[in-house]
Amino acid sequence: MLIQNVQELRVYLGRAVNASFEAESLTPFISLAQDQYINRAFGTAFITDLSEKHDTTEKANLLNLIKRSLAFYSYHKYLPYAIGNDGDGGLVEPENTNTKAVRIGVLEKRQRASIENASDSMEAALASLFAQKTAFPTFFESDFGKEIAKKWFRTADELSTIMPFIGNSYRLLYTLQKYFDNTVSDNVSDILGIDILDIVKAFHAKPNESALDKTLYDTTRRFIAFSGYQESLLYLQYHQTPEGIRVLSEFDGINNSKSPDPNQWVEYKRNINVRTDAARNTLIAFLNKHAEELPSFKTSPLYKPLQVNRGPNNKKYKSILRMS
Repeated sequence: MLIQNVQELRVYLGRAVNASFEAESLTPFISLAQDQYINRAFGTAFITDLSEKHDTTEKANLLNLIKRSLAFYSYHKYLPYAIGNDGDGGLVEPENTNTKAVRIGVLEKRQRASIENASDSMEAALASLFAQKTAFPTFFESDFGKEIAKKWFRTADELSTIMPFIGNSYRLLYTLQKYFDNTVSDNVSDILGIDILDIVKAFHAKPNESALDKTLYDTTRRFIAFSGYQESLLYLQYHQTPEGIRVLSEFDGINNSKSPDPNQWVEYKRNINVRTDAARNTLIAFLNKHAEELPSFKTSPLYKPLQVNRGPNNKKYKSILRMS
């Protein structure tokens, strides 16, 4: 594991973990968090390599960000089990004259803060990784790294440049990734066709100096962002459980995070639909405008040759008729 003892935890969690805290209490949750979050984001091989060899400033800084993220993810996983003892009499909350069990609202507030701190640290780590590709060749040359690099949005910051309301949230980006992949298969490929989609993918992998390719890439990625988000909206609001479909909401007595008002929800979806349609229309208009440079689009049913306005042909007339 990247974090081995209480002293390392205290570097990142501070007073949340006191000196008398027993590391064994948190060890299972550190292991769980590393498998569930860290290894999935960076790959097990890279994390092992980075932990054993961080001999450059870039590697040391990245490892520090990853460990900070792991500390908060681990703490988030641990917190529900921090209250109560499970014994022969069942689950009980110990209480004496000096201390008492924490209120559930305070516990949930700390859980929420912990997962946000973990997410922010993960975003910072990924941003550092992709901003310094030459410093981490083992990651970008690995099969895992190549697959991650193919993601249309590698960091939440990239997505937030198109949709600022995402708020640089790595948690939301992680949730949306599958919807971006779906919309490329279901919507974008039908518009672009295989040849033009390959041009966009090639630019995504290695940008070039072509202004046409850059605008095509930016226009396509904007449509991917809004179309994927549009598809996700229903599933971000509702959750399928074994008991049926439930509305996602929380109430902890202190901070509320509840479902939007139905009218506001309709208006919000309408606004996203408008933006998605606008992104789609902009992409199609661009393809039509540059059909000569992107000839494969001419075979698309969306292709509409530009109409050239011409004046009437007056060659057949021998004289001029003046009307007064």
